[in-house]
Amino acid sequence: MSLSRLTVENLRNIRHVDLTLNPGVNLVWGENGSGKTSLLEAIYFLGSSRTFRGVRIDPVINRDATAATVFGVVNAAEGRRRIGVQRGRAGTKDIKINGEVVRKASELAQALPVLVLGPETVDLLLGAPGGRRRFLNWGLFHVEHGFLQDWETAVRCLKQRNSLLRAKGSEQELAVWSSRLVKASEALDRYRAAYFGVFSGLFADACSNLSRLTAVDCIYHRGWDAGRSLADVLASQEEGDRKRGFTLSGFQKADFEVRVAGQNAVGVCSRGELKVLAWALVLSQGLMSRKRQQQTLVYLVDDLCAELDLASRKRVCDEIIKSGGQVVATGIDLKQLVESWVGIDTKVFHVEHGRFSETESSI
Repeated sequence: MSLSRLTVENLRNIRHVDLTLNPGVNLVWGENGSGKTSLLEAIYFLGSSRTFRGVRIDPVINRDATAATVFGVVNAAEGRRRIGVQRGRAGTKDIKINGEVVRKASELAQALPVLVLGPETVDLLLGAPGGRRRFLNWGLFHVEHGFLQDWETAVRCLKQRNSLLRAKGSEQELAVWSSRLVKASEALDRYRAAYFGVFSGLFADACSNLSRLTAVDCIYHRGWDAGRSLADVLASQEEGDRKRGFTLSGFQKADFEVRVAGQNAVGVCSRGELKVLAWALVLSQGLMSRKRQQQTLVYLVDDLCAELDLASRKRVCDEIIKSGGQVVATGIDLKQLVESWVGIDTKVFHVEHGRFSETESSI
């Protein structure tokens, strides 16, 4: 699968661009603030209707426009898909795939799966557990067909139980929704545990290829005491949950951690090492998707050369190429960017003030 054509209108400083992309590696270079990351954001927007820079959509829309629009043509094994996404300042959202209106952003994620590797990727390790849960859910969504439905069921059960806790609902009503939440949480836990059983091996291999760190493990935590059933945990926490007005334990508290020699990596690794570990997580997720679903992805690699020497960049690039996915990578220095992909067929674009032009890759 690859994105063959990309048209962007009024997204940040990009007023209009229409690009034909290489199905393999695409390199985008230019000064800071020129529009490199905005192009990556446009592709992410096309595959999710969201931005990877914050949560508000208003800053994404060009200051002189009322809406941002991205159109793309995706070539896949099952045929060509035409995707269009528009978000307006007034909160409007229009999504179409092959001319048909789409109501769920999850359909975009299936049509154009995208992974981001950039300076903020290290927040997978340094940030709050919510980011790691979203990372894990993305992986499961793309390899387990039944996951989305079970996830939506679990979220509904959690909302109902929390609503009863806040409204001081009866014991009988709470018992019903607690039982349903237990069943839904356990279903998600089975998905997650099975996923990690395979993912952890891929991650260990990626770490070995990308770094000199040894004894690296990725440990899954399900969201409640490993030695007790969730039903017992919810029963013992009921009084506290009623006071808090929300459910303390369950699938919504799941997390994972990366350990090096038995210690949490955040406490023992340098920022550079943490960056490599975080990128290994993302690359392993992409490889997992390919192995389980025979599905290739689009990798958005932002500021590849920052904090990585040439040898480290080449190792990262080799891992990405191994995945078989399409790549759009950015950098300030053309020479450093091209050197990272020596021997790989690339298409190169230069950007200045939001305007893009195809250039020679020779250095």
